[in-house]
Amino acid sequence: DHAIYTACEICAEKNYTPTWSLRARRAVQNAKTKMITYEDAVFELKGVPILYFPYFAHPDPTSGRRSGLLPPTPGLSSKLGLVYEQPYYWAISPSQDLTITPKLHTNVNPTLGLEYRKRFYSGEVEADVSLAYDYEFDSNGDRIFYNDRGRVVEDPANFTGTLIPSEESVRSHIFAQGLFDINEDWKWGFGLERVSDDLYLRRYDIDGKSDQRGIYDADPLTLLSQVFVTRQTENFYADAAAFSVQGLKANDRDDEFGVVTPIMFAEQLLDYGKYGLVSLQGSTSVLNRSEGNDTRRVTALSQWENSYIAPAGLVFEPLAQVRADYYDYSFEATTTTPQVDDSDSRTTGLVAATLRYPMIRRSSAFDITIEPIAMVAYSETSLENGFLPNEDSQSFEYSMPTAFEPNAVTGYDLVETGGRIAAGVRTYADFRNGFSMHTELARRWRDEADPAFSTGSNLNGKKSDYLLGTGFRFGEMFEFDSNFRLDDDFELHSVDATGSVDFWRVSASATYFDIADSISYDGLTSADVEGIKLNAELRVTDHIDLLFAQSRNIAEGLNVSRGFGIQFSDDCSFFRISYVEKELNDRGVGSSESIKFAFGLKTIGEVSDNTFD
Repeated sequence: DHAIYTACEICAEKNYTPTWSLRARRAVQNAKTKMITYEDAVFELKGVPILYFPYFAHPDPTSGRRSGLLPPTPGLSSKLGLVYEQPYYWAISPSQDLTITPKLHTNVNPTLGLEYRKRFYSGEVEADVSLAYDYEFDSNGDRIFYNDRGRVVEDPANFTGTLIPSEESVRSHIFAQGLFDINEDWKWGFGLERVSDDLYLRRYDIDGKSDQRGIYDADPLTLLSQVFVTRQTENFYADAAAFSVQGLKANDRDDEFGVVTPIMFAEQLLDYGKYGLVSLQGSTSVLNRSEGNDTRRVTALSQWENSYIAPAGLVFEPLAQVRADYYDYSFEATTTTPQVDDSDSRTTGLVAATLRYPMIRRSSAFDITIEPIAMVAYSETSLENGFLPNEDSQSFEYSMPTAFEPNAVTGYDLVETGGRIAAGVRTYADFRNGFSMHTELARRWRDEADPAFSTGSNLNGKKSDYLLGTGFRFGEMFEFDSNFRLDDDFELHSVDATGSVDFWRVSASATYFDIADSISYDGLTSADVEGIKLNAELRVTDHIDLLFAQSRNIAEGLNVSRGFGIQFSDDCSFFRISYVEKELNDRGVGSSESIKFAFGLKTIGEVSDNTFD
């Protein structure tokens, strides 16, 4: 009788009030069912009554997983209106559960969310699904109308032409993944990503699109479904996968993306000690489109490499490679070209050598390493670039990770031929106080230009742009890394930089990129591709945090998203309120604002983790 329940630590201080508590006229703890029930319960925050429950129940702290209602999630959105989510957790068995979440909105129809998880002896499965029955709506939650050309009408009230309303229909999304052990070396898994219409995720503010579900990853504006198998041992790796792509941009046609059935890769390493390392590789890909070109490729590659160190410390790394490709392809007829069904083979031979001369200076205060490096390579091919289909090498860039590779092309369909030289220098400095820094400078020269390489690839001429990378780190407090691409006049073609700080009460990270329109694969001519992403947290006190996050398209002067929040947390609870705005416009779904709430009460439940999104 007259019981108080809390999960907060009760201090010995006089007049101490816990962060939260349940005060009830009567409380019963059932030792058999491990449930606690309350009659005439009042929920209090710092002693202030907030909610009254004639009856309330929850599992006791020793019960483990139990089915039941989870705390609700309220919200406010200019697009969806007042939002109320009421999750129900169903502990189906010790190895599986299902969370059912009806979501009510005042501006649009409700949705139903389902999250299923199951663990097996050999792996696990997760699935996130949502369903809605509604028409397409804009940023204000209003029904979208189209003109007779199928384009969105921005102002239907003042439109004088024919208005075609969007139809009510079942709309949905599914994100699912699984990974299983076949045995010690073999694994198989799948990833499933599908939406009923392109803007469904944006309309209902559904997260998870950017998560990787399998061995392949897609760009932010496509969804990728795949099934795969992998094998890995000490000196062998293989994978095989089949996947399909769904585009989310306005002009995407899924039948043009095609279906890959399958793509396979295998590599066996043979270590002969002082005689070198041999790599045997095989790969294949089969790409079929319901409308468009079909391509099938098989590749076999053999490579030998070794490393020799001269007495003075000069490192000499020779490499020899032989590769054979076979292509079978079908090109659909166009208004200017007939249909083509053909097959071709290509053989490529490559010899290369890399010279490195690391020079190290040690002292009581620091260690400094300066390493000049040069790579020389020559290759010949039986079939020049341009005669075979190019599916996997359309948008690559010669950058610092491949600066000194003999073949800088990361795909299979294009190859570097002729002679080329890459030269540069690497430097490292490590100080005893925990500060370190590094720089890399590189450039590539070719004996002939290859028209198959685009400007964006940085391999289109006889010489590449300068590549410059630099970064520094000071313990766990500060870290910064950057990469620059500069032309002959040292004008900046691209930059990407990322930094993070964790000092005193401040924790923050930033990522910035800028790509000149002259090398952009997006084909932009009026502006650069430029953006920044920021995350910051300021711990005002031991219990109060201020939060900020922003992803901004600088080139267009718009925020992809920007949010502010304040959070209170202690040993038994957390409460958070945040404001989020989005400004990008895509087919009627444009600027929107929302207020989100999150809280968690230890042993009773929480509606969100401590991550500010």
